[in-house]
Amino acid sequence: MELRPPYFSRFIRVSSESVQRTGRFSMVQKWYHTITSRLITTMFLTVLMICAIWHNFLTSHIFKRKQRVVLDPRDTRPANVITPQTTSHSHMMHRHTQSFSSSAPIEVDVEVDDVNNIEYDRTITRRIKARDTDFNPFADVLSGEDLKLVPNLQYYYSQYNIVVDEYEVTTKDGFVLELWHLRKKDESEFNDRYPILMLHGLLQSSGSFASAGRKSLAYYVHDSGYDVWLGNNRCGFKSKWDREKLAPNGEWDWDLNTMTRYDLETLVDAVLEKKQHKFEKLSLIAHSQGTTQAFMGLVNEDDIYKDTDFRLSSKLDNFVALAPAVYPGPLLDEKLFVKFMAKHIDNKWVFGDKSFVPLMMEMRDIMAGHKIFSFLSYVMFNFLFNWNDILWDRPLRDRHFLFSPVHISVKLMQWWLSLDPLKSSFKTFAEDMFPDVKTWFPVHSESTSMDEHLHKNEHKPVTQDWPKILLFIPRQDRLVDGERLINHFINHEPHSIFKIWYIDEYSHLDVLWAGDVIERIGKPMLENMYFPEQHSATN
Repeated sequence: MELRPPYFSRFIRVSSESVQRTGRFSMVQKWYHTITSRLITTMFLTVLMICAIWHNFLTSHIFKRKQRVVLDPRDTRPANVITPQTTSHSHMMHRHTQSFSSSAPIEVDVEVDDVNNIEYDRTITRRIKARDTDFNPFADVLSGEDLKLVPNLQYYYSQYNIVVDEYEVTTKDGFVLELWHLRKKDESEFNDRYPILMLHGLLQSSGSFASAGRKSLAYYVHDSGYDVWLGNNRCGFKSKWDREKLAPNGEWDWDLNTMTRYDLETLVDAVLEKKQHKFEKLSLIAHSQGTTQAFMGLVNEDDIYKDTDFRLSSKLDNFVALAPAVYPGPLLDEKLFVKFMAKHIDNKWVFGDKSFVPLMMEMRDIMAGHKIFSFLSYVMFNFLFNWNDILWDRPLRDRHFLFSPVHISVKLMQWWLSLDPLKSSFKTFAEDMFPDVKTWFPVHSESTSMDEHLHKNEHKPVTQDWPKILLFIPRQDRLVDGERLINHFINHEPHSIFKIWYIDEYSHLDVLWAGDVIERIGKPMLENMYFPEQHSATN
């Protein structure tokens, strides 16, 4: 039997008591963080809401000039984007496209630069409406929409003879994701349609692609013969975890890198698996944060997916980026509320370290489906980001906000806004993640892809080894810097792999909800996507 000196036992006892006290102190501190952050964020949200309502009242009633017809709602800030050269390959055209919503053609003013693969959409919708105020080309479909507010896509899509199948798929790190599938009622869930996955932006669900019903991108793509899957990132409306896979205290310990690594991989593989591996690849349509995930997974895929067999570039035929969030826009430095969040987002006493402003989700649980909730959501977005509904179908506006917000982590908001030099945030380190002067998608045959100009990816033999990239960039979007991304692609990427649309009057959410989004995004998108010959659209 081993004998121990008395002081050794006393040391063990003291150490054990010290650990217990430290553990209790840590638990108490976390509890204080939760309480204080809850109080502060509630006051913060309340102040923002009061300001938003007052702002809406002033702009809608006090300063409204009823006699003034706004023919051009665009801002006048100077453009820094490369402009078309006056050559035989550049020309101005008026494209007449058949309206998806009615029998009337829609005229779109487009300036085409074939050399740089970019189209400048100069159309001014308000001017068209002023010229012909007696005719609404979209009234045919709009008049048939059910305007009752129900926070469930199935309620609306059952009226179009479409079933919304809801699946749950689990990531390798233990998060349960929701994956929604659109199919005709008389169609098998294992149909032969080519798969297209849609991925949402920050604080949204993929219901944002479908909320406009028969005027939505999701419906249009489905009606055009493709198999539409709406993917949702972790936590969503109701957070779910697989506790056997989840790391200790990992419920809210994730950011965009984690979502790219696990969520995007899981959603892509789940769609291909549910298609019974009839397809080796699919196409991805993403908005805002969803585009950030996709670009992160493509540009830095060897880092993101190291120690795995998954490579995003080998899974995609096409990548469509709507309002791509690659570089921060001027709004992040202009708005006081953004400055406040950026300054304090790392402070646990202010925002905590779990769910970001959980009061938002509690209010949604109580009020979603009521007109007041959608109205307050709109006035908040309008006040915070200067977005408006000028180009939206007003009767559908309240429906759009039924499918947001969703749960996100404080750590994700730190990834977007943190000023901490030790953290790689979108606001301060976008240049490191997506360097302007490096080539991201090199191809052997392209002169822009010299070895010294490469970022991380190595040359691929032919263009088709990369997904075809279609960028729809709204000029009125000040949340992100679309012009910087355009200039990068024109100057540093093989022109054979991309095409760009620069839409003068669109803003960040117009690429989803504008009344003419089918004509200005949906149709050119499908016309320019690459599809394997054996997998054409099926109706």
